[in-house]
Amino acid sequence: MTHYDRLPLYCKLADIIEEKIDSGAWKKGMMIPSERELCRQYDMSRITVRNAIDGLVRQGKLEKVQGKGTFVQGKSIIQNLGNVYSFSGEMEKQGKISSTKLVCREITRADAKLANALGIGEQDEVIYVERLRCAEHVPIMLEKSYFPKERCGYVWEIDLNCQPLYKTLEETYGITINKAVETFKACELNSYECKLLKCQPKQYGLLVKRTSYSDEKIICYSSIVSKGDMFEFTVKLES
Repeated sequence: MTHYDRLPLYCKLADIIEEKIDSGAWKKGMMIPSERELCRQYDMSRITVRNAIDGLVRQGKLEKVQGKGTFVQGKSIIQNLGNVYSFSGEMEKQGKISSTKLVCREITRADAKLANALGIGEQDEVIYVERLRCAEHVPIMLEKSYFPKERCGYVWEIDLNCQPLYKTLEETYGITINKAVETFKACELNSYECKLLKCQPKQYGLLVKRTSYSDEKIICYSSIVSKGDMFEFTVKLES
């Protein structure tokens, strides 16, 4: 017996529905078949179908509208980890309409942990930027970024609501991000993050910590949280 054979029926149905969403067969905004119809199509009980749908609602894949039905919210965003990438560029490649909302920008001082991450002295000035990143006008990622002020003071001048950061750094300031080190871990989103990302409380997500370099100089350290169901990461391995 395979691992798939041992899965509960509602998990198998959830996988089927998710595949229809990710493949584009069921598009964003489309109303999916009723619970009664899904029971008939897949020969499953009403409670099994309901559990599958409720799980996908919690993940943000589906949305229940009282008195109308259940609708597709969207598919996962596929991100290739084999290359240095920018959020805006990847959204454009995948046909998304991306936007950014600047939540906060301020000058602060580095504590010991942040100083170590940025390769600067403790209490050195740091530009802190907090941005909400959106795809198709849906908030999917909260990004907190730290720039050493002495090295990257120009970040204070960039209109981060309108100008893509990496592209502006390269075209306006001649700074090319040519290396990045990232770590990934699951996390539980706090109440502030859930509010900005418009998701239910106590939802699990993905935490990405990223250090960006230009010619071996650290330009930025970022902490990024997203709803866990929104991203699918791909790594290409070659021998």
